[in-house]
Amino acid sequence: MLSFEIDLGNVEQSAKVDGHGQAKILSDTELHSLFTEGFATARDRALFALCLFTGCRISEAVQLQPADITELLVSFRKASTKTKTTRQVEISPALRHWLDLYELPDRPYVFPGRHGRGHLSRAAADVILGEACDRVGIAGVSTHSFRRTYITRLRDKGYSPAQIQKRTGHKRRESLMHYFDQV
Repeated sequence: MLSFEIDLGNVEQSAKVDGHGQAKILSDTELHSLFTEGFATARDRALFALCLFTGCRISEAVQLQPADITELLVSFRKASTKTKTTRQVEISPALRHWLDLYELPDRPYVFPGRHGRGHLSRAAADVILGEACDRVGIAGVSTHSFRRTYITRLRDKGYSPAQIQKRTGHKRRESLMHYFDQV
């Protein structure tokens, strides 16, 4: 017999393909694999931990300067944010762990670019993540997956859109609500 059942499907299981589609929401198992076996260096783990535990965009993370990270806070300068507003996010114990394992370089940027010039590029971060995912066999992950995972987990813990918006830097609530509608 034919079935005409209509269902929403499982957006969380959908993955990006060649840069198209939604960023994958990462499970605890996938995160554990990436942070223990996927990322090759303490720098890479610190970079993606910043994205995961602050919900920042990769472009914001790579532009951080040593003075932007204190014992308690990460400050994202307005010059590096999409919305051109400065915001601060608390450093959780989990993020502090990964930051402490990375010796901050004596350079203008926390994540220096090739040969110490400028900061690590978004494209280089994409390559780092792609290689890490290949090592552990995870598909459909993009640098935005960490931001999407952060927002989804805060939502699932019952935080209000206003509380999440303050930390993610979304200028308009409607932009943030797009994440709520995806899952």
